[in-house]
Amino acid sequence: MPLTVWSCGCPKSRSDMWRLCAVLLGFAGSATAAEITAQCTDARFAEPTTRYAHCVLGDCAEWGSLIVTNAAGQDIRFDLPADRVFEDLALRCASIDGKGTPAIIVIESQADSGAQLAAYGLNLDGTAVQKIAATPHIGQSNRWLAPIGIADFNGDGQKDMAYIDRPHLAKTLRVVTLDGDRLVEIANARGFTNHRIGEDFISGGVRDCGQGPEMVTVDVSWRNVMITRMRAGRIEAAIHSPYAGQDTLSAALDCR
Repeated sequence: MPLTVWSCGCPKSRSDMWRLCAVLLGFAGSATAAEITAQCTDARFAEPTTRYAHCVLGDCAEWGSLIVTNAAGQDIRFDLPADRVFEDLALRCASIDGKGTPAIIVIESQADSGAQLAAYGLNLDGTAVQKIAATPHIGQSNRWLAPIGIADFNGDGQKDMAYIDRPHLAKTLRVVTLDGDRLVEIANARGFTNHRIGEDFISGGVRDCGQGPEMVTVDVSWRNVMITRMRAGRIEAAIHSPYAGQDTLSAALDCR
């Protein structure tokens, strides 16, 4: 069964705050699309800013705020400090705690230490947006990561998150899972990428063609579409087909 790509390819428009265009996204598990949508029906980035001029996503504007609408219909706003931005293309909504609690997964970058994958959500009474957990920052300014997707990659019943750490440099696939207030790594492998500098979309995503969730990326030379999965705690990869543009990735995601 094909899965929706985790990065929905929404236009990075400054006039349209993406009224949750990525509602949803690369899931493998028991939740239906309707259930997922109900968990996160209103969330959006706000406050476009050029205070972090990395410009890796096709322009130099990022986001300074996150707005989530609570069950009472109130818009709850979270403003990042001046040294941080959401260096991202789309909101990603998932339950990552194994209890059905909705979370919003974003790329957050800090001026001196670069990007991290971060999870946000409403507090218990729905009156504040709070940071739930995050990976460590990459450690250097102008260093980014590109999400692949979210699924129960290791089969333990809790959804995990996969991303490419520095898709233009380190080209390392990492899988992380929620552990308390941290996103901790459970597997990694070098030799993969899913983004080229200046593109306003992330390539590939997650699929399930009947053998469990698999990650779709390309190799470091952009010659081959790669299918990657976790088995016995380790990452295994195989070539799907030669890369010949986005149609090749679409075919892989559609289990063709």
